[in-house]
Amino acid sequence: MDSSSSARNQYLATLCLNLLSISYGICCGWTSPSLPVLQSYESPLPDGPITSEEASWIGAFLCVGGFAGNIVSGWMADRFGRKLTACLAAIPQIIAWILVITAKNVYYLMGMRFLLGFSGGVCFMIIPMFIAEIAEDRIRGMLGSTLVFSCNLGILLMYILGDCLPYAMIPWILLVFPLLFLAGFILIPDTPYYLMRRNDFVKSENSLRFYRGYHARAENVSNEFKIELVKLKDSLYGDKHNQPEAHITFHDLVAGHARKAFLIGISLMALNQFCGCFAMLNYTASIFSESGSTLSANMSAIVIGSIQMVGSYFSTVLVERAGRKLLLIISAGGIAIGQAIFAGFSYAKSLGHNVESFDWLPLVCFSFSIFIGSVGVLTLPFLVLAEVMPQKIKGFAISFCMGILWIFAFVAIKYFSTLFDVLGMHGTMMLFSVCSLVGAVFVALVVPETKGKSLEAIAKLMS
Repeated sequence: MDSSSSARNQYLATLCLNLLSISYGICCGWTSPSLPVLQSYESPLPDGPITSEEASWIGAFLCVGGFAGNIVSGWMADRFGRKLTACLAAIPQIIAWILVITAKNVYYLMGMRFLLGFSGGVCFMIIPMFIAEIAEDRIRGMLGSTLVFSCNLGILLMYILGDCLPYAMIPWILLVFPLLFLAGFILIPDTPYYLMRRNDFVKSENSLRFYRGYHARAENVSNEFKIELVKLKDSLYGDKHNQPEAHITFHDLVAGHARKAFLIGISLMALNQFCGCFAMLNYTASIFSESGSTLSANMSAIVIGSIQMVGSYFSTVLVERAGRKLLLIISAGGIAIGQAIFAGFSYAKSLGHNVESFDWLPLVCFSFSIFIGSVGVLTLPFLVLAEVMPQKIKGFAISFCMGILWIFAFVAIKYFSTLFDVLGMHGTMMLFSVCSLVGAVFVALVVPETKGKSLEAIAKLMS
């Protein structure tokens, strides 16, 4: 059987999961065109326009919901399966858009954002895990990196819808995406790893046959398939401490492999948020304004959304060629350079120097930082996290690290405006630059290259 045929069902499952992440990306982008409408005298809420403080809480509740979604999905993934947990992410999205349609006051919207955040917590927990457990080694990186690409596609789609359609029409359109995901994903089997952990050997083998392009009753299978099936059994049953019925113990969490994986996971989550790209996205309009751009706020968002999507596309194309580690180093180093130049421009301007001939520089540095960030730092940490964690504690460990990410994200959304007030634009950009540089050094010294390696080989490398 040729490689394209064997990969077809892996692509199919990833496409369905991408529908879910596109839908979540739309949720993330909703605030950009919607909050200005809700804060204006044209607000559709019976209570009238919302305040700036209420708007900030609408944004921040996404992170609160994300934290809750991580806790629930981490428990569900091991108890009820990866497939059912992925389906769970679609239900809050459906309820959330109904809340937007029926909203009477700001509390409806806070509840809506909590539900959307909950869905996001499930998405970023379960999608990398699902793909890592079904994909062949040669395409696992490419498929895993599509999570952020599809999320960015959803953000861009929301920016375009927000610029073209009235506020009240948008949630009716957005209801389609989670419904399409549920309709397509119902025929996709759970992962071979999870089914093996449940002692369901027949379903586990049939699942592996599905994802390798073999009919359930086919007798002529390749030697590679037979070897993979043996490795699957050995990885779960070869070590008595790693058997499915064994409970996670404190020793499992502090073993050498686990300690290093937690260090890598938490550090990459910190780099993802404190590189500054996420915070800068909340100041798109002011940065475009400082550069002298005459684009509208919505059009500025569309430009940046397009840059994000192109960057994450490059990540998807290059991840199996250049490798995870190299892309992360280039991405973090590039962000550090872009933000350092931005900081220098802002500092010179604050000192009263004539910088009119360089007014284009903030826009270029901002766009470059977002692009190079999307190539690695904003895209690959979730893939690496799913690859380096020990199989036995993977559900708990990914849930824990993603919970840390949501805490970092909450701080970024709610309190980074204070940082801008205290340090100024130049001080904040320089702080981001230093964090990115430290992250690049950390990746170079600590993070292993997982390109093309099986999960078993990665486990041996980490140990």
